[in-house]
Amino acid sequence: MQDAREAVETRTMRKVTWRLVPLVTLLYFVSYIDRTNLAFAGLTMNKDLGFSPKVFGLGGSFFFVGYLLLQIPGTLAIDRLGARRLLMLMSLLWGVFAVGMAFVWNEASFYGMRALLGAAESAFFPGALYYLSLWFPAAYRARILMLFLVANPFSSVVGFPLAAFLMKLDGTLGLAGWQWVFVGEGLPAVVLAVVVLKYLTNVPAEADWLTREERDWLIGAMVADAAGRAHGRGKRIGAAIFSLPALTLALGYFGIIMGIYGLSLWIPLFVRQFGFSVMQIGFVAAIPYLVASAALVIWGLRSTGEGAKAVSAAAAALTAAVGFGASTLVDTATLTMLALSVAAIGLYIALTAFWTIPTAYYSGPAGAAVIGFVSSMGHLGGFAGPYVMGVFRELYDSFAFGLCGLALALLMSAAVAWSFRRMTRDRPVEAASLSARRA
Repeated sequence: MQDAREAVETRTMRKVTWRLVPLVTLLYFVSYIDRTNLAFAGLTMNKDLGFSPKVFGLGGSFFFVGYLLLQIPGTLAIDRLGARRLLMLMSLLWGVFAVGMAFVWNEASFYGMRALLGAAESAFFPGALYYLSLWFPAAYRARILMLFLVANPFSSVVGFPLAAFLMKLDGTLGLAGWQWVFVGEGLPAVVLAVVVLKYLTNVPAEADWLTREERDWLIGAMVADAAGRAHGRGKRIGAAIFSLPALTLALGYFGIIMGIYGLSLWIPLFVRQFGFSVMQIGFVAAIPYLVASAALVIWGLRSTGEGAKAVSAAAAALTAAVGFGASTLVDTATLTMLALSVAAIGLYIALTAFWTIPTAYYSGPAGAAVIGFVSSMGHLGGFAGPYVMGVFRELYDSFAFGLCGLALALLMSAAVAWSFRRMTRDRPVEAASLSARRA
């Protein structure tokens, strides 16, 4: 009897994984391309539109104006619209605004379109996690989360070379190469919106692609999983959000996000200084992200223990800081890309490992609120990173000071993660449910 139940479980989870995870991960993959393809378009857009490094950095940062303003309202809409409909709507809207980036003409339109793109994507990440939480019991979610998050660095592995090819369409149909980057990489999101509406199933009870036995097992497993997470520590939401641990965690996440976006929105321009062609830049700029994708998968498969992951987050953030610092001390393309690859490895392992800290430290409704607060406040780093890089680039005609700023932010994040190494040890963990609701 036990073997029969295990066989149903294995069969069901295999079907659910192959049915849902590739499409949801593809959506995240496309969304990240559409928020960072500005980095490559900037190789020629800045000259065509007369944008200074400061304007370009500020425009990149404006994504997070809309992102932060609508993240909480957008997340609240999940319960009203349903995760499936929300994912469809957001994919459609951000695809339209991503294409709209091709038609900005001055600073105001640039800032405005970036803010609209950020608003359209604001609830996607928590919405996607919420959707996956409806289908995967806690025992499966850590591995699923790793597969989902690897789409982040891997999007640049594909996105930068693709942008380089699209730049070669310069002049076609009267559009500049940088305009083709936005059009070519924005349209897939519009197409995916249709696929999401037709292909995704909102909840297990509606899954007619599962057998009756499989559907009953999954519904029972999710009910039992929810019952096991029904308890909390009883802390009031307001008190939890404004507690010292929550504020400290927000500061730590700020540094990680600052490093990720400070690098991703400037790396093509950084690589260009070594004299590479546009096509070569597409492949060279992708190297750190290819290395980081592989490292993240290896780390995800091998890592164990929540307390150990708090230490992993600290070590990874420190590694990223060292990589950024080292990139300012070398002057060859090979050594620079090696240093930035080290930074990228640290950034993306830190991003993933960091979320084991608040999910181990908090539980219940107050914990969900804290995790949403940490996510929202941390993403202010997405505004700070590109802008700081742009300001220092304009003031000193160098990337070195900006990269040192990113390194200092990562040192702060490392210190925050390290301070939680003992607090997270031996605490009950509700990582799956809290991660799914954290924005």
